[in-house]
Amino acid sequence: MPLHDTARPLKLIETKVSPAWVDYNNHMTEHRYLQVFGDTTDALLRLIGVDLDYVKNGHSYYTVETHIRHLGEAKLGQQLHATCQVLSADEKRLQVFHTIFNSDTGETVATAEQMLLHVDSAAGKAVAAPEKVLARVRAIAEAHASLPQPDGVGRHVGQKR
Repeated sequence: MPLHDTARPLKLIETKVSPAWVDYNNHMTEHRYLQVFGDTTDALLRLIGVDLDYVKNGHSYYTVETHIRHLGEAKLGQQLHATCQVLSADEKRLQVFHTIFNSDTGETVATAEQMLLHVDSAAGKAVAAPEKVLARVRAIAEAHASLPQPDGVGRHVGQKR
């Protein structure tokens, strides 16, 4: 497993807003935020051993819920990076909080809270992850448990502050 500083959210993705990612307002379009969040989840999964071979062998994590907050604007050519904080993990569930940052200013552009389930793809149902995967994700979750809870965790659409 690659070494990452687990004393803070994991910096897993660095990218740039490409021309194919912008809308008629010259801002990154909605579905590209989800793409960056998905890429961040994929990087976390590879880190804990859930790679292409793992998936070929019939198991994976499926995202079952996502809550995105758009807090800023990402524009054409802007450098971005995304972090992941593991909020909780058990045998079947993985709850994560991703943040996309403007790499130049450090400002938060968007956040996503996601719940993933470990599944047996052939059976189409949630099952416990193997101990090798659980040990890796638990180590990160335990380190992240001492971090402050990110602003926005547990929010829902239309919630008053």
